[in-house]
Amino acid sequence: MIPFSSYLVCREHVQEVRKFLNPFLKEKTSKYTHEKWITFQIPNSEFTVNLMKGADQPRTRNFTFEIGCSSMKELEGYAKKFNCKIENFRVTETTPNYTYHYIEIYGPEDICKVEISFCEH
Repeated sequence: MIPFSSYLVCREHVQEVRKFLNPFLKEKTSKYTHEKWITFQIPNSEFTVNLMKGADQPRTRNFTFEIGCSSMKELEGYAKKFNCKIENFRVTETTPNYTYHYIEIYGPEDICKVEISFCEH
């Protein structure tokens, strides 16, 4: 299998973003790991996200991680854990229609965020 990965490049705040992502993603140590390069493994996949410092970058590129829940109860647990209010909207452009419930957890300096959701048909 070809390994897939993505990069989240930060001009600053690498360690703060690392701390923010630790409850959601598993750090993976490799020969490339150091203070300015942290690799995270997406659970149940071979996909990795490489958090890296890029002082020569003109700006930080933001990144959204999306986590899907298997039940409303699971989403409610995340909302309670991270002290978030569950938002929702009705999707009528598809058949069948569904309600999308979600929370958004913003990381340091809005460099990245985690959106956790549940779709109810």
